[in-house]
Amino acid sequence: MKPKTKLQHQVLELSYYLPNIENKMLDWAKVSVLKHIGYATKSRVICMDCGEKFSPELVKRKRAKCPHCQQKLVIEESRKSTMKQHIFVAMCKVVDDFQVIRNFEIYSYHKAGKQTRYFVMEILQHWYLNEKKHEVVARNHTVNGYCDSWNGDMEIRKEYNRYYYSSSYDKYDVYPEKLHPDSEIKPEFKKIGIDHTLKELSMLEAIKSIPKNQRAETLLKAKQYGLLYGEIKGHEPINFRWPSIKICMRNKYYVSDSKMWFDYLDLLSYFHKDLRNAHYVCPKDLKKSHDRLMNKKRAIQKKEDEERRKARAIENEAAFKVLKEKFMGLSFSDGLILIKVLESVQEYVEEGDKLHHCVFTNNYFSKPNTLCLSARIENEPIETIELSLNDFKILQCRGKHNQSSEHHDRIIQLMNKNIRKIKQLTKQKQTA
Repeated sequence: MKPKTKLQHQVLELSYYLPNIENKMLDWAKVSVLKHIGYATKSRVICMDCGEKFSPELVKRKRAKCPHCQQKLVIEESRKSTMKQHIFVAMCKVVDDFQVIRNFEIYSYHKAGKQTRYFVMEILQHWYLNEKKHEVVARNHTVNGYCDSWNGDMEIRKEYNRYYYSSSYDKYDVYPEKLHPDSEIKPEFKKIGIDHTLKELSMLEAIKSIPKNQRAETLLKAKQYGLLYGEIKGHEPINFRWPSIKICMRNKYYVSDSKMWFDYLDLLSYFHKDLRNAHYVCPKDLKKSHDRLMNKKRAIQKKEDEERRKARAIENEAAFKVLKEKFMGLSFSDGLILIKVLESVQEYVEEGDKLHHCVFTNNYFSKPNTLCLSARIENEPIETIELSLNDFKILQCRGKHNQSSEHHDRIIQLMNKNIRKIKQLTKQKQTA
């Protein structure tokens, strides 16, 4: 759209004089961001960087160095001979008094026997002066059920789209894989810990949210990125867990899987353990400790009278139906895998028993802002998916004993293709 205000005219003029750094971003992304994969069979390995083949004898512990291009590769057993990568990267600059966030889209096309082809384009700039003065210069972002693309010229754009399914969704923001190490951050942001190593959050979310949130600032400085993401997005309330989090920071314990750690704290609370004791809240093996308590809790529950358990499930059934009624009957398939909504509390019981995880024991059926779905093959569950109804992101996808199944990537891909259906159901409910 055409600039209308003095600020928009100023931003557009400054944007015009920014140097073209697409080649710089691509050269850095080739080395530090894009994946370096080798596809191996018993007779050969294909380097997807240069397209050449070499002997599997050079592979050690799923690692190898290509003798042709000298690139270090991660080896995957596969007969595939093509690969495509799509990433976002960003660089921050300070221009006049603006914090500028420049975002780039990169595609790479890999094929055996061919040189890799790369495509890079600047798609989005955020010009942030303060909370009330923020302008977006971007290409048009086209998103629907069939495509997600950036096209057109760099112009002033509106930050939000009123036709979007969720009013909280920011159409003109992306989550870059990494920020360029040459990024410049304004001093007021840098002093609270925001730098190019930021993970999980986009830079825009960080500079908007963290200066106003002391807990988020503390988590950022402690590099607890998983907990920071949950605090900003509100996926998990951390108010009553803050003492346990401080114990972790004091003992320099990094929470690598925040969802599992929160579930583990719930299990500790169930067994009346001290949530301010580092021995409990900082386990050496989080998964092993989580599974041990979960199995113990499940054993206790199994000792309960079966009729009482059924009565408790029926008691919760009415409330559950009201909470999730708009999603009942939702399912989608790719021919092999069927993903369906868990439609009753009894299905949560069966899902947890078959996959040996805590989808029922930790009362996921009563969470209002998440939706649980079951991925199945021939009607046998293989993974359970938890989806946030706030920003429609997959919070976790876990198979038997909280491990990923061999179909994990395919399940994630199928979910991402069909999230729009869940958004549509949410939109229809809001309209009604």
